[in-house]
Amino acid sequence: MIKKFKDLSSIGISTIVTTAIGAVFWFFMASILGAEKYGEVSYLISIGVIASTFALAGNANTLIVYVSKGDKIQTTIFLISITASVIAAVALFLIVDNIEIGIYVIGYVIFSLAIAELLGKKLYAEYAKILITQKILMVGLSVGLFYTIGFQGILLGIALSFFPYSFMLYKGFKKIKVDFGTVKKRSGFMINSFTLDIAGAFHGSFDKIIIAPMLGFALLGNYQLGIQFVAVLNIIPAVIYTYTLSQDASGNSNLMVKKAIILFSVIIAGLSIVLAPILLPIVFPEYKEAVEIIQIMCLAVIPITIVSTYVSKFLGSGNSKIVLIGSGVYIGIQVPTIIVLTTMFGVNGTAASIVIANFVHAIYFILINRSKIV
Repeated sequence: MIKKFKDLSSIGISTIVTTAIGAVFWFFMASILGAEKYGEVSYLISIGVIASTFALAGNANTLIVYVSKGDKIQTTIFLISITASVIAAVALFLIVDNIEIGIYVIGYVIFSLAIAELLGKKLYAEYAKILITQKILMVGLSVGLFYTIGFQGILLGIALSFFPYSFMLYKGFKKIKVDFGTVKKRSGFMINSFTLDIAGAFHGSFDKIIIAPMLGFALLGNYQLGIQFVAVLNIIPAVIYTYTLSQDASGNSNLMVKKAIILFSVIIAGLSIVLAPILLPIVFPEYKEAVEIIQIMCLAVIPITIVSTYVSKFLGSGNSKIVLIGSGVYIGIQVPTIIVLTTMFGVNGTAASIVIANFVHAIYFILINRSKIV
């Protein structure tokens, strides 16, 4: 029990600290860039995230689940993912003519693999240290390069902050030989995990890619500020998911922890609706449209928390197909509602579509969990 508390504390502290650092950083950038440039940065990063997810090919969750079971699959997955990231980086450079995004993709993949291995090994203290140091590097490099070379320095600084952790992958290559046979045995899980990650990437980035051409970067900047506030509200659910995935994979359900976090999400969503119109105009007077966006989107914290508990349970027990179908349900609701509601109600419609898709996603998992399928 003491070890569980210590592990959860390591994850919790690191997630809270890194989210706080990231929030302050992006709030600072919002204040100095203005809505339009802030929207443009979020648009470019969204492209990078989707490309990185394709390059990772579901391998982060694969590492967490199977390394926790003692399987030696790290180096083979490292090789596949890094090769894919280089290909994706070159393709992005040719398509969007932006070298910073290509560097971001390679770095993001390296960092994702490094922390996934740590989680699979249940090295939560090391995981915490890596997360915190990366965020500190990100802030220092991005702010320094922004004032040195301008707008492009933000993306370059974020990208470069990932690379110091490549030594962790190098150590893996020295200890474990590449064996494609070990990966082939898990190809079914990897394919499902890949599709799940793609759905997750679209979940977090597709809305921004739609808003930019439809409504412009200025409104996207307001929307992104709302997203940043919601990310802060999701700190605790993220802590729980990060901890419970490897625990569920080992047969520990942590049911009471999951129930407590769902109750917490309801309380925090209610407080956000009340406080947003009071605090936001004081701190960010330029982002007037963000007030209603935050009031709408904070409701999504509740279903997002519910979904994370079920994703942890299903992935941990190897039922990735259920999670995959759930992601399909989410995308199936998100895509048409974003297009329709954004056209009808502007950026507030986009926010509402995210809330609707998340609630449908949560209801699907609840129904599946109560059925005899699992």
